[in-house]
Amino acid sequence: MAKSLRSKWKRKMRAKKRERYSVKELARLKTMLEAATKGDADMSEVCEMVDAKKVAERASQETTEPESDEEGAAATMDVDAPKKRKYRRKTMTDEHGTHPEWMNQRAIRKFKANRQNRKGRGLTKSGKKKEDKENVE
Repeated sequence: MAKSLRSKWKRKMRAKKRERYSVKELARLKTMLEAATKGDADMSEVCEMVDAKKVAERASQETTEPESDEEGAAATMDVDAPKKRKYRRKTMTDEHGTHPEWMNQRAIRKFKANRQNRKGRGLTKSGKKKEDKENVE
């Protein structure tokens, strides 16, 4: 496609905006950097540096101690992995009556319609073909 005047103008204006905003952004970054360096000095008095060995020791102590309080026992709840659902081939539903996730509403309606159409076409339990009630006379 040809480059229109409008697109050229927009590109030019975006370049100007970038220049203008870059100055503002640089100033904002500098102020943030200054604030961060001031904050580091204050935080050095508050925080306590811990070795990796101490962290490992604390973790091993916590895992070996059994929790006696009820809150801790309630907080750690065993959760089973989700079981794979089994769908009936005839109805395409599981034990709860839900269809597979991949099956959308249109597919469900189509499947039900085909199933109901097939109902009248089969053989009876005795193995004989069904007769129409109108033709029996």
